[in-house]
Amino acid sequence: MGVLLSVLNEDFGQILADPETIAALATTGSDGSVHVAFKGSFCLREDGNLEYDEVIEASQTNKNLVYSIWFGKTVSISFLAKDHRSFLVIGRPVRALVSGREFREHYVAIRGRLGDVDLSTVWIIEPVSVCEQSFEKRRTEEENAHPLFRHLDRLAVSGSGL
Repeated sequence: MGVLLSVLNEDFGQILADPETIAALATTGSDGSVHVAFKGSFCLREDGNLEYDEVIEASQTNKNLVYSIWFGKTVSISFLAKDHRSFLVIGRPVRALVSGREFREHYVAIRGRLGDVDLSTVWIIEPVSVCEQSFEKRRTEEENAHPLFRHLDRLAVSGSGL
């Protein structure tokens, strides 16, 4: 699955590493309700999967990620880069690290960044689909895919008919 992110954009890992990038993680609970939270701890693994560090054991996000991994549900992650490019990653949680060498590395890094906090889980999320959602890119794609979809006011103002 690593190909998905590298095909999308060569510097996607740099976008994730930039502290100015905003990430919103949308998960679904067992009752079907959607929970969206802004998160700042995503990184791109060498295998192309995403890592997300959850620091609050009882957070709604963590509960929903547990539900997702148990029942094969997907999550959505929107990333907004400082240059205003935006990306949507649909992914499937595939591993939850709560101990071991890799967990310890994340634990030390989180405490170095945030101080006296705990690390609940390191979530590994496998991308299922990835697309750029930036306005100009999406507008161009939609206009090319649906050239006849025009509001009448645009046709009247331009005077060009179709």
